[in-house]
Amino acid sequence: MPNIVNKSIASEYERRLGGELDVLLVQPIGLSVEEVNEFRGMLDKEHLSLCVVKGSLARRTLESQGLAGIEPLFEGSSALIMRQEDADVEGVAIAAARVVEAWRKQSGHELPAVKGGIMDGEVLDPAQATALAKLPTKAELHSKLLGQILSPGATLSGQLVAGGSRLAGAIKGHIEKLESGGE
Repeated sequence: MPNIVNKSIASEYERRLGGELDVLLVQPIGLSVEEVNEFRGMLDKEHLSLCVVKGSLARRTLESQGLAGIEPLFEGSSALIMRQEDADVEGVAIAAARVVEAWRKQSGHELPAVKGGIMDGEVLDPAQATALAKLPTKAELHSKLLGQILSPGATLSGQLVAGGSRLAGAIKGHIEKLESGGE
């Protein structure tokens, strides 16, 4: 029978993880307090937060939402990187993976170790979750797609204008030639 503390923690996990299944899981052990504070500061700039979780309760909460195969993500110490409350972050797992990669480059550490992630309801293994740092966000994809859609039209309009400007240049040259007395 769960005690009152576990019930309270589980209800908080349900509140924070309910509906939105876009998180990155890391192994939080191995960094000093100062390093963790610096890492949390980098996360804060992206409106993300690091939440060390009780693995069994977090796993049960996520399984109750229909996720399967998440047991390996919660072996040992686990922390979730998720959006801050009341923050609007698109592509949380991608943004978190980018922050982890930037932190590793800046600090020279291989920690925190990426354990996996959950994105769009799919469970990601450590390799997939780490590779997210190289992916564009949805907004970046939309921007690239829009550029590719508009590019042919811009090229076509440029070519249409170019032909008219050549003709205008030829006419102007002919007029100048006639005005100067040449044939």
